[in-house]
Amino acid sequence: MKTTSVLRVVNLILAVDFLIIAVTAIFHELIIPTGYYGQFHALPGFLFLALVIIHTFLNRKWIKSNYFKKKEK
Repeated sequence: MKTTSVLRVVNLILAVDFLIIAVTAIFHELIIPTGYYGQFHALPGFLFLALVIIHTFLNRKWIKSNYFKKKEK
């Protein structure tokens, strides 16, 4: 699979996971019982962290070329 294809999938999952984290953070007092909050917020948080690491790894060439390029004189 090409890097761009993997990035598309990772980006989509990142976006959905971020929405899950945001919604559970906003509504945890109103809708989600305290006992289930860890499952509905913490687990997607760990998934988000793993996906960010994968996303950064897949974009390492772009990061290197844009942020760590040598200055021309």
